Amino acid sequence: MTTPAGYRRPRGPRAATAGGTGAELGLGAALLGLTALAGVVFVHRPWPNRLDLWGYRVLPAGSDVRWAHDFATLGSLTVLVIGVLVVFTIGIFRDWVRAIACATAPVIAVLIVQDVAKPLVGRHIGLSGASSFPSGTVAAVAALTTAFTLVVPTLLRPLVAVAGGVATVGASVAVIILRWHYPTDALGGIGVGVGAVLVMDAVLHVPWVIAAPFRSRPAEQGYQRQRRPRLA
Repeated sequence: MTTPAGYRRPRGPRAATAGGTGAELGLGAALLGLTALAGVVFVHRPWPNRLDLWGYRVLPAGSDVRWAHDFATLGSLTVLVIGVLVVFTIGIFRDWVRAIACATAPVIAVLIVQDVAKPLVGRHIGLSGASSFPSGTVAAVAALTTAFTLVVPTLLRPLVAVAGGVATVGASVAVIILRWHYPTDALGGIGVGVGAVLVMDAVLHVPWVIAAPFRSRPAEQGYQRQRRPRLA
């Protein structure tokens, strides 16, 4: 059905579409599902695989590399707290449902990594025996960059996505060079971070998608009543 001329669709959560929300939910669920599947594999095969060994050859260890520490700082608790506050502040003026989703999902992603995934998988790295899969540092960076990409205006999204991609890749390379994680741990962090934000945003928008047809009908009926009959 065509939209009447001059009629503006409401912004915010009411503007969510079934197709966009479904695609977002599907992609997020796929990323989380693949990460969970990898976790199941690492429960039984926790040692480095071929991808991990190749990554270690390409990215030699460097515990004193300054830029690596700088990128790793992007996944710190301080940056996470500041990031979610900025995300909420930006998003609340455009879509309050998305603002809530994108501000809470990065925190949830980190909690999933630290309190659920790592204890269940039990993959360890180095002499310290620290749990490594998935990477909480990378998950935090990936979640924040995804959240920023969603809340900014559409015209800015490509630029923010590129900057966020650089930050996420930089953090992933950093934790590998510092030997905090295997390459597959970093990939797992990306899966949890991006997937959690997409799923949270999609799930919170589902009620608005369901209610959209019922909101549009009264508006269209009111428009039809306002139209004057044409003269024969």
